[in-house]
Amino acid sequence: MRHEQARISHGKSAARRGLGLLAVVALMAAGCGEVDLEVSRKFQEAQRTFDQATSEEDFAKAAAMYQDILDSNGPCGAVLYNQGNAFMQAGQPGRAIAAYRQAQRLKPRDPYLEANLAYAMGTADANGGRRPLIRHILFWQDWLSYPAKFHLAAALCLLTFAGGVAVLFVESRLLRRVTIGALVVSGLMIVSAGYDWYRFEGAEHGIVVQHEVTARKGNAQSYEPAFTEPIGEGTEFEVIDRRGDWMLIRLAGNQEGWIEDDAAVVY
Repeated sequence: MRHEQARISHGKSAARRGLGLLAVVALMAAGCGEVDLEVSRKFQEAQRTFDQATSEEDFAKAAAMYQDILDSNGPCGAVLYNQGNAFMQAGQPGRAIAAYRQAQRLKPRDPYLEANLAYAMGTADANGGRRPLIRHILFWQDWLSYPAKFHLAAALCLLTFAGGVAVLFVESRLLRRVTIGALVVSGLMIVSAGYDWYRFEGAEHGIVVQHEVTARKGNAQSYEPAFTEPIGEGTEFEVIDRRGDWMLIRLAGNQEGWIEDDAAVVY
C-alpha cells in the first residue's frame, strides 16, 4: 500500500512539474522575459485565485499576486493582461486600463486585450480619436511589440552592414540595390523603435484611479482648481513635473494641472 501511495504521490508531483513547464512555455510565448518554474507556480496560483474569486476583495487579491510576479520578473504581456482583468472584476477600472495599456506594448495585436481595454474605457473603440501624423507614416507601429521593433531594427542594421561590406568586394547591381533597400528599411525601423522609446520610456504616462480628482493650479490643496470639473477615473495623462507628493499632468487636450500621487497609477 505504501508503495502504491508513493507511486501516486510521485505521479502527482510529475504532473505538477509538467504543468509548470507548460506554463513556462506559455508565459515566454506571451511576451514574458526569463521565466522559471517559481514564476510559473506563482502565475498558476494567481490564476487559480482569480478563477475561484467570488468578491471584489478576492479579485483584488489576485491582482496583487500578479503584481508580485511583475515586481520580481519584470513586464509580461500575459500577466499584465490577467491583472487588468482582475482589476476590472475588483471594480477598479482605472488600474485595469493602466495594466491593459502596459500589456499593449508587449501584445499589440491581441483582439481580446483590445476588446477588454475598450470595455474598461467605456468606449466602442479604445484607439479612437485622431492619431499623430507619424502613426500614419509608420502604419505598422501597432503590428509589432515594443521589444520586437528593437530586435528587428538591430537585425536589419546587421544585414545592411553585411551587404555594405559585400558590395566593397563584389560587383553586383542587385546586391547594391538590396543593400540600399535594406538601409532604407533599417532607417524606418530605427525611427519606429525610437518613436516607441519616446512613447514608452521618454515620457511617463499615468491613469487616474480615483472616482473623481480635482486638479489644482499648484502642488497643494490650497490652490484653486485647474479645471471647471473634476477628472474622472480612467483619464489618461502624461506626467510633466513632480514636486513632493504632487505631479503636474497634461491631458489629451494639452490642459495641465496638479494632482496628488496617490490619485493615479503611473508607468
